[in-house]
Amino acid sequence: MKQQLRSISMVLASLIGGIFHESLSPLSGWLPFGIAAMLSITFIGIDTARLKPQRMHLWVLLGIQSIGLGSFALARLCGNPVLAEALYYCGAAPVAAAAPIIMVLLKGDLEFITTGMLLSHGSFALLTPLVLPLVVHDAQLGYLDFALLVAQQLATVLAAPALIALCLRLLYPPCRLWAPKLSDVSLAIWVSNLTIISAGGIHRIVQMNYSFMQMWPMAIGALLVCAVGFFGGYYLGYPKLKRECSQALGQKNTVLTLYIASQPYATPLAYLGPVFYVFYHNIANAIQLALATREAQQQRVPRD
Repeated sequence: MKQQLRSISMVLASLIGGIFHESLSPLSGWLPFGIAAMLSITFIGIDTARLKPQRMHLWVLLGIQSIGLGSFALARLCGNPVLAEALYYCGAAPVAAAAPIIMVLLKGDLEFITTGMLLSHGSFALLTPLVLPLVVHDAQLGYLDFALLVAQQLATVLAAPALIALCLRLLYPPCRLWAPKLSDVSLAIWVSNLTIISAGGIHRIVQMNYSFMQMWPMAIGALLVCAVGFFGGYYLGYPKLKRECSQALGQKNTVLTLYIASQPYATPLAYLGPVFYVFYHNIANAIQLALATREAQQQRVPRD
């Protein structure tokens, strides 16, 4: 029952954020702090000795870039540069900071997904400043500006929680056992973040006042990119790392990409791509949790 409530809460977060977007969207400034608090709890329980890159991580990084650049190129070939920009934001985004939380709930390899998350943010910081000026057709964009943007978010969202967790583990080693007990607290913080992210995205869409004919390619395109990420990751990591790789390729750091897509150099309509992606990867996570629950129940059923 608890796992079912977790799945439902992810979907409800998007709905509540959309309905009450006007009241909740001003809370967007608290998102980095919410993510940092959530990750601090998760990092406490991580076995740092296992945070080592594996060969599969290389395939994950190649997969992320292939989805981002591949969807961009396909949309450009179809003659829709704005859709191409939107799909690049969706596909090339690094692994979400919340992916380790989902992996705890799925009882997967926490260290693998955490290592993948860190590597994906590093590669995003290195590659995106080179690629993005071509995506948005602005030759004035500087590499250093983008690199500093990503580095700032990494420091706030990843480095700070890691430092907090390290200090707690040094001062009180038994705190490593807290992480599983506080998993529901992490989930509650994450659901709150999802609500605020959804509210901010919907509020911006309302302000843009686009027509349905302008919006639907972004909605369909983001859905396809999301499906390719989750299903592609599943088959890439099958059988041992199917859930981990599915999360790595499917669940994106939309906080970062929404920020980038909201900048003056970006096409306003392309912002809708990552907004729709927020809803889709929440639904995918809810489905994954429901399937994992059913699989665990089937394994507990005694055989004749």
